[in-house]
Amino acid sequence: MAAFTLKPEAQYAIRWNSRGSCGESGCKDPECCCSLCGLPIGVSDDDARWDEHDEWCSDCDLCRDRVPLILFRGQGKDMEQASFHQYCFEKLLATMPKKFELSPDRGLKL
Repeated sequence: MAAFTLKPEAQYAIRWNSRGSCGESGCKDPECCCSLCGLPIGVSDDDARWDEHDEWCSDCDLCRDRVPLILFRGQGKDMEQASFHQYCFEKLLATMPKKFELSPDRGLKL
């Protein structure tokens, strides 16, 4: 994946963490939530709405943002990460000098 630099105003809006998320969808711990909006990413697996939902789609509230987009910075013990909803990450990309695209099958494209 290509490296890129965030504008300073974008860097200050992101809440970075060194612990990382627990991986549980819908977790409300601040370390697991979106690093821009602060809301949980995904819907908990024990939500009753999953009982009526057979297949993954990208158009409903249950499936949208099921898997966070994650940025890393630093190396080794100094590494930090930030997790995002797809919509929030796209807002972040809008602040970038070059045009970036998110492709479901290829990740981030320049």
